Amino acid sequence: MDLWQSTHEHFRRGDVRAAVLELEQYLAGTDAQSFSSLIGARFTNNKGEVLAILNQFLEQANSEFDVKAIYVEMNGFDINYHRWYFDLFAYSSYDNDFDDNDWLCDWQPSPSDEVELEGMSLAQSAFAWYHTKRIWKSQRDFKPTYEAAMLLTMATFCLFMEEVVSSGALIKNIPVLVTAHGFDSVARFNLGEPGPAGDR
Repeated sequence: MDLWQSTHEHFRRGDVRAAVLELEQYLAGTDAQSFSSLIGARFTNNKGEVLAILNQFLEQANSEFDVKAIYVEMNGFDINYHRWYFDLFAYSSYDNDFDDNDWLCDWQPSPSDEVELEGMSLAQSAFAWYHTKRIWKSQRDFKPTYEAAMLLTMATFCLFMEEVVSSGALIKNIPVLVTAHGFDSVARFNLGEPGPAGDR
């Protein structure tokens, strides 16, 4: 099983931490060069403050419609290494089919500010190194390591958001979905009382 599929299966089982550990072990066993800085790296935003941002967003969106789920998406971090942040999206329906994420394109307009991510400056520098030094061209066999670094960054973000959601209560008990832009694997948290499957 390749790392993409393995990460997807970890997410399916709700074990994001296992995905992070597996990807860190992979990088530790390769000549990861600058990407070795991702091993053990974590986002350092205050979890309570991020939870408050989620609740503020949820309260505002829920005043406009009955929110059934929210989605947290990190930006396309690999080529936008100068700035990492996430956006929030709200939905009037929720589909609990893990492999169907097309509905995430149909969010309801809700005001949300981009939230800057902190604590991963060395990882950002690694992606800058890869692209500005054109490593993709000079070291073609480095691609699997680069892809593992991408997966690890995304999974580390999902793990951070899992810790945020677990650090306190949302004002409404709804699913929280998390990934980074361009990834098919989506972590799902707070699934105690999801909306009806396929309620669109």
